[in-house]
Amino acid sequence: MAKKEKKKIKKDFEGAAKEAKLGATSKTAEKKAEEKKGEANAAAETSEKKEKKEEKGKTAETAKKIVKKKFIAREKKIEMKKSAEALELQKKLKGRKWHPVFRGRFGKKCIRRKSIEKWDKWRKSRSIDSDTGLRHGFKPKIGYGNPAEIRGIHPSGYVEVRVHNVKELEKINPKTEAGRISATVGKKKRNEIIVRANEKKIKILN
Repeated sequence: MAKKEKKKIKKDFEGAAKEAKLGATSKTAEKKAEEKKGEANAAAETSEKKEKKEEKGKTAETAKKIVKKKFIAREKKIEMKKSAEALELQKKLKGRKWHPVFRGRFGKKCIRRKSIEKWDKWRKSRSIDSDTGLRHGFKPKIGYGNPAEIRGIHPSGYVEVRVHNVKELEKINPKTEAGRISATVGKKKRNEIIVRANEKKIKILN
């Protein structure tokens, strides 16, 4: 009985050793599989990044192409002869009255001097600024006004009319009025206005 027991113990020990070996090999296999999976994932991520970069490059190229296509050249204005009415008004403008600089009392004259356009204007003096001395500038009077026919006329001799589209251009009288295109108008619409103005022989001031 003792020999049989010894043989059984040996068999059990051998079986346990085999199982341990198989377990170790399975663990190593699992580790290797995990490593391979990690490498595959890293390769996939790098390939995705490369694809994204390529797509970004393509989109940037297409955007540049679109910008180049959108460029619109400016239409040139045709220089036209002035009408007789505009020339007469221009001659009258030369005989305008002298206007004194109208200034209220705005504190320190060294800061708010008349050479700066912001302060080159008159405001009605109130409370502490009611000092009416000549050192604070002239006050407006009725005699300083120009004739009504000269008021608001551009130095070119035309009356300014603000233009936003082609329809507004149709209302302008080319003999006495000139158009000034609004700053909010885009290049495309501006070109349309200039083309129509050239056809109708209307002067554009800007």
